[in-house]
Amino acid sequence: MMFSLFAKIIKKLATYPKIILTVFLAIGILSIYPIMHLRWDLQLQDTITSAREPSNVQKIEDEFGGLGSLIVILQSEDSSANYRIAKDLAQKMQQSPAVHFADFETDIDYYKKNKFLYASENDIDIMVHRIEKLKHDYIMKNNPLFIDLKSAIDSITQTTSEQREQLLSDLEQKYFDKLAVSHSNKTGTIRIVEIYPTHSISDLQANRNLFYEVSTQLKLEETPSDFRVHFAGKVYESIQTGKRLLPEAKMVGCVTAGLIILLLILNFFRQPQLIFISALPIATPIITTMACSYMFYGRINLFTLLLAIVLPGQALQIINHVLNRYFLEREQNLSPQLCIESALLGIGPSTAVSSFAFATLFASLIFIPLPGLQELGVLGSTGCILNWAITLLFSTALLQVAQRKKPFSIRHSQIHPECKISMLSNRLNWTIFSIIIAASLVGLYIGGTRLHIRNDFSATEINYKDATIDSLIAETGFMNKTPVVVMLPESAESENLLERFTELKNNGELSTVNSLFTLAQFSPNLQQKKMEKLRQLHSLVTKEFREALSKSELENLEKVEQALEFDESDDFEPPEYIAKKFRDKHGKQGRFAFIFTDIKENYGSECVKLYKELHQIEGIDSGKYLVAGIPITRAIFLDRITNHISRPLQVGGILVFLFMLVYYNRFSRALFTALPSVFAASWFLAALNAFDVKISAYSALAFPILIGASVDGSLQFFTAYYEKQTGTALTILRDKFFTIFLSQMAAFIGTYGMLVSSHPGLRSMGYVSLTGLICIFISQFTIFPLIAGSLDQYRLRQKRKKEAKNENAF
Repeated sequence: MMFSLFAKIIKKLATYPKIILTVFLAIGILSIYPIMHLRWDLQLQDTITSAREPSNVQKIEDEFGGLGSLIVILQSEDSSANYRIAKDLAQKMQQSPAVHFADFETDIDYYKKNKFLYASENDIDIMVHRIEKLKHDYIMKNNPLFIDLKSAIDSITQTTSEQREQLLSDLEQKYFDKLAVSHSNKTGTIRIVEIYPTHSISDLQANRNLFYEVSTQLKLEETPSDFRVHFAGKVYESIQTGKRLLPEAKMVGCVTAGLIILLLILNFFRQPQLIFISALPIATPIITTMACSYMFYGRINLFTLLLAIVLPGQALQIINHVLNRYFLEREQNLSPQLCIESALLGIGPSTAVSSFAFATLFASLIFIPLPGLQELGVLGSTGCILNWAITLLFSTALLQVAQRKKPFSIRHSQIHPECKISMLSNRLNWTIFSIIIAASLVGLYIGGTRLHIRNDFSATEINYKDATIDSLIAETGFMNKTPVVVMLPESAESENLLERFTELKNNGELSTVNSLFTLAQFSPNLQQKKMEKLRQLHSLVTKEFREALSKSELENLEKVEQALEFDESDDFEPPEYIAKKFRDKHGKQGRFAFIFTDIKENYGSECVKLYKELHQIEGIDSGKYLVAGIPITRAIFLDRITNHISRPLQVGGILVFLFMLVYYNRFSRALFTALPSVFAASWFLAALNAFDVKISAYSALAFPILIGASVDGSLQFFTAYYEKQTGTALTILRDKFFTIFLSQMAAFIGTYGMLVSSHPGLRSMGYVSLTGLICIFISQFTIFPLIAGSLDQYRLRQKRKKEAKNENAF
């Protein structure tokens, strides 16, 4: 058989213990460098990016810089000092190679001079209508044919006098009041400096360096005594994520190691030397897998980080089975070398099936078109196979070297309670089994049809809301919302994008979008429709019309005329603080557009709706325009997991069953071994429904892992049962209970690591995993004795028939 062949290869390699120890020692030392240089990409957007095939996010960040900023909030009662510090910080940071651009105020003078270039077409239409109305009123007032209607006209002009006085004032208020406080409050006691980096916000170390550079610059400033500084923005959130998850990973690693040692002590407290022999083989595979992560991808993402807590538990399961089998052989008074060979040949194939099944479930994740999960699939399957090979080879090599001069004494710690166990009657056995089957089918129907899906990212992402920071920003006109960024192939496309956007917006097909900003909105030569309306407005202001106006009306009209004084033939150059936002790192202008949405970004359904609506725009749909942003990332993440998670489950489940079929070479045995997992799945779904546990895009990933975890226990039970033809289901349960109990406890280690995480998404995986493992645990210790008990009854009946037949023959 295939798995027996693998076991024989391991047995053959195990005859060279010194070479094995030397190789693994060298691997451990060589793994230090790659692990120390791993890049920690712990943002959600990192899960949709790949080092091999750059995504839209990576392509845009290569040209634009980070899709997020570092927001510096300065607070002091001394407004002049606040302004000085903000200006100095922005100027100094603008010179840094790590900064794409830094903003701290809006150039209002530019807008006053070119107010009609940035005003919306609707507002220009309002202005045209007002002047047409004013001109019409004066024509009527001075027309002798309408002399009898003078009083009525006076009434009309009086009622519209307030509007005449406001030819521009209300539009100025609409724009300028907001612009004046775009980066500060009205008194200037709060000022905001927004810094966009040149690097990706996923680059944790670069974010830390930028934060340190800003903090250092602020320390060099002369500050008032009441000066306070606060930080916000995606760059700062990335740093905070690193501060949370990296220490947590270390803490969970220490706790995981403690739990592993505790389980080893429980299993081998009579053989303390085995604790050391077990610890090194458990640690080596995860170290090697992390080194592989560096060689394959150069990074650890949010999902591959899970391997640090999942793989040690699986390694502990394997070594637990191997060492227990070794001491069972030693109890037969065999030599250590023969016991090792017997243990490898006896437990090797079954642990190979379990490990390869787990590896297959991980590998099936590559069917989800999400690079972060595909990396988890590759590394997880690699880690499972390394777990099996390294744990067997390393542990047996250590056993051989440690016992070279003197074999360990046989003091096996297995607990075998001396009690009489009676078989259940066939009728009672099938009655219990039938009740469980019926209840499981009901649970499968209810749980499978009423599964709750969570689309709220606020429950699965770290919440960085801070009441103090939110209140300070609320006092200003600062828009604390990161826009969706669109990258254009050239600046001329900005007008095309604006036209397509305006058409769809006017047709009500972009309900999730608030506004779009392109370079075309700041350039006369790229706004032909608006220019036509401005020419129409200019033609309305004639000499006779001006002479007929009152002083106040004339002053307001002069504002309009001043706003129209520009030469269309001149090359239009927007101010630097606007131009740099649309410019790429290489100085090419007009490469970007910015979309502000009207959605709640925490709601996955709204993110998906925005994603679909934006892809109605020609150019975005074809891939000519690249688009990226937080809601886009969340829409892709949610869509690719929820719409593709079924395929890994189906493919993985089929392959796992095929592995068991190859292992047993008998369909009935493979089916019986798989049944506890099937029952556990039905109970699991029913439990999720009963406890109203909602499945998120994160926790859905626990499903394939749970399938892999469910195989080990039943595989060991049924393998032992089929090996010992003289034993019964209950004696096998008694003999293997302690080993498999500790094995299942090892599977809980990874779950604990997820439960204590401060990341809501990982914590939701922990809750789902815990529920699943409890169902698996109960299923293995109830379904196995019922199935095996029925087989015992069948064997007994066949034996009686044979005996009766022999008696009749005599």
